[in-house]
Amino acid sequence: MTPARCTQPPSGKAAMAAAQYRAALPVLKTRRLVLRAPTLDDLPVWTSICKDSFGDTDQDAWTEFSYYTSGWLLHGHGLFTVTLKQDAQVIGFVILGLEWDDQEPELGYLFRADHRLQGYASEACSAVRDFGFDLLGSGQFVSYVSASNARSNALAKRLGASRDAVAEHAFDADQHVWRYGEVPA
Repeated sequence: MTPARCTQPPSGKAAMAAAQYRAALPVLKTRRLVLRAPTLDDLPVWTSICKDSFGDTDQDAWTEFSYYTSGWLLHGHGLFTVTLKQDAQVIGFVILGLEWDDQEPELGYLFRADHRLQGYASEACSAVRDFGFDLLGSGQFVSYVSASNARSNALAKRLGASRDAVAEHAFDADQHVWRYGEVPA
């Protein structure tokens, strides 16, 4: 089957323009990781994670990848591709962005199964949390986490977030809202 045209990297002047636009986006570096703007070369890893985690189709994964990436142009924040500093291998993604029903920017993450439970999510999310504080300010972004997702709830707590009971009232009882920085009274 021929891959959809929209998933194919551009060439010529369009490729140079895309690289120039990406170069204007922030790059975050940690002890083991580099977080950078996504490219179409990252799409297969994104698609694989989405298929394994959510049962997404290729088209669903493309749509999500596109709107998370577009956040950079629309809101000034968006999807980071997480790579290993030592070899530039793509291991996951961290987002500071907005989905359709989000009331405020969300800090979220997706990692390949073989790169979970190694501290990468904590390291990458810490860098994006600090980026979010600088860009949006304390208390201005959250993580939406299912009450049953013990690991993600624990990560939000380790990152210094606090449950926001007022924000949680807008959701069903299974949804936790973790606020980074000040929790409104």
